Amino acid sequence: MNIWWLAIDREYTSYEELKYRKVVAQGWPKFGDLSLLIPLVGNNYKNEFIAALGAIEKIRYNCSSHAARVMWSLLSMKKGDLVIGIEGTKVRGICQIECDAKESYKLESPERFEYDQTVSSGVKWYDWKEKMLGAPPSAPAQSVPGIARLQKEHDYVLSAWIKYKG
Repeated sequence: MNIWWLAIDREYTSYEELKYRKVVAQGWPKFGDLSLLIPLVGNNYKNEFIAALGAIEKIRYNCSSHAARVMWSLLSMKKGDLVIGIEGTKVRGICQIECDAKESYKLESPERFEYDQTVSSGVKWYDWKEKMLGAPPSAPAQSVPGIARLQKEHDYVLSAWIKYKG
């Protein structure tokens, strides 16, 4: 089981929005529908995925392939993985992925969000409260660049989650 940091940029969205929408998501709505690239993730073609999405990113955002790497991580989430939502360096909440990641991007949706690339909907976010889960893990001092795997306190977070959900 992986445990992921999910950085939530307060300027464009918020933990409360993701909690309300019951999703795990990231930004870059100009990418549009990524469903054609999902087989690359499923077959572990990371370099090809990053190259393809990086090319789209350069055209639409005129920047580096950072977003492609973030989207790879997002689409790599599996059923059972835990996700810790942070705003800046503050741990806000935790959820568990209910099914293997499937990208969802609703072109017909009249309501647009900055974090339109959704991989898991119907998740229940739990606010990280010390009396429920204990002290939160130490968030990286500089936050994380979109999504990163939590490694240093993996066992601690897993134990707190199992005890809470027990």
